[in-house]
Amino acid sequence: MPDRTRSLAAPLIALAVVALVVLATRPRGAASTAQQGRQVGRVTATERAATFAFDPAAAPADRDAVLLAVSHARPEAQRLIAAIDGIVDVHVASTAAGIAGTTQSVGPRYSVTLNLAVVSRRYGQRGIDRTVLHELGHVVDFALVDSALHRRLDAAIPTGYGCDEQQMGGCADTRERFAESFAKWATRDIGVDLYLGYKVPPPDDLESWGAPLASVAVG
Repeated sequence: MPDRTRSLAAPLIALAVVALVVLATRPRGAASTAQQGRQVGRVTATERAATFAFDPAAAPADRDAVLLAVSHARPEAQRLIAAIDGIVDVHVASTAAGIAGTTQSVGPRYSVTLNLAVVSRRYGQRGIDRTVLHELGHVVDFALVDSALHRRLDAAIPTGYGCDEQQMGGCADTRERFAESFAKWATRDIGVDLYLGYKVPPPDDLESWGAPLASVAVG
């Protein structure tokens, strides 16, 4: 079962590299396997017609913040999210220290947990946008992107610098590299001065990088 997470980090540890978003990490031991219980590309018409299932405990303001983040995404990204939002359960809750969000597969659905309180306090709506779209990027990847396209997109993402904790920079998992790049492409924001991420530089041309995703939104 995949468990995708994002961490928060203090600006003091940011690298002085242009277009680098800094420091997100998974807890040691988190799985990095592909999703189970769903065939890639098989989202039913009923699922596509549905939308996010929010935890009843989520406050209306938190629901609005998540939906606002999605509305800030470029139209092409919104179409991809519209294809998968019906299989996403959204929880707004505290997470492990330093973790901004997680995404897990639960049978044929995906459970996304967002620590909006911490992200909002540090980075405002811009940070919420990045976190929400990163986590939804995982669902897009797992549910819609086949292995050949995943490899093609990963090849267009720069390797990154360093290898912190065997999880960031040049050691970042390809699933995290996709989610980071998806969030940057979706927001048209490469993350300068936004200290969320896996030290993965953005693709040289975000527009070209995201173009192949247009076809996977189609049912």
